[in-house]
Amino acid sequence: SGGVGKTTLAQHVYSDPRIEGKFVIKAWVCVSDDFDVLTVTRAILEAVIDSTDNSRGLEMVHRRLKENLIGKRYLLVLDDVWNEKREKWEAVLTPLTYGARGSRILVTTRTTKVASTVRSNKELHLEQLQEDHCWKVFAKHAFQDDNPRLNVELKEIGIKIVEKCKGLPLALG
Repeated sequence: SGGVGKTTLAQHVYSDPRIEGKFVIKAWVCVSDDFDVLTVTRAILEAVIDSTDNSRGLEMVHRRLKENLIGKRYLLVLDDVWNEKREKWEAVLTPLTYGARGSRILVTTRTTKVASTVRSNKELHLEQLQEDHCWKVFAKHAFQDDNPRLNVELKEIGIKIVEKCKGLPLALG
């Protein structure tokens, strides 16, 4: 579902200093619902080479992407994917198979069908927290010492903030 923090979580992974140096190439592509194979593949290529690509036709874009990835370990984030058609995915993934062992593709999506279509190795489902967990997360961040003896006024304000966060863990932190 929307607004649970999929993109934010992916951004944390993408910019985590612990993965620096593990990938020669890092690329981020927002896909959304307009899944045209040429457009998506070109967007991936442009993110990989960090410049505009004027190649004509899918074959040329595929070749350039393959040339830029071959033998290199990469991290590619495909954010907000809606496409569930396997044949379109196969076409996009073909040049991505030439990266070095250990390359990773991280896909954020609202539907579990997309995850099975891209044949993901691991799925992580983000869910909203229960109300009591929300308060614990918020209190830990807002009141560093996690003091249970908060004055009434502060606690009331905190509870209103927690309600506005609607159980979204990344909003609470």
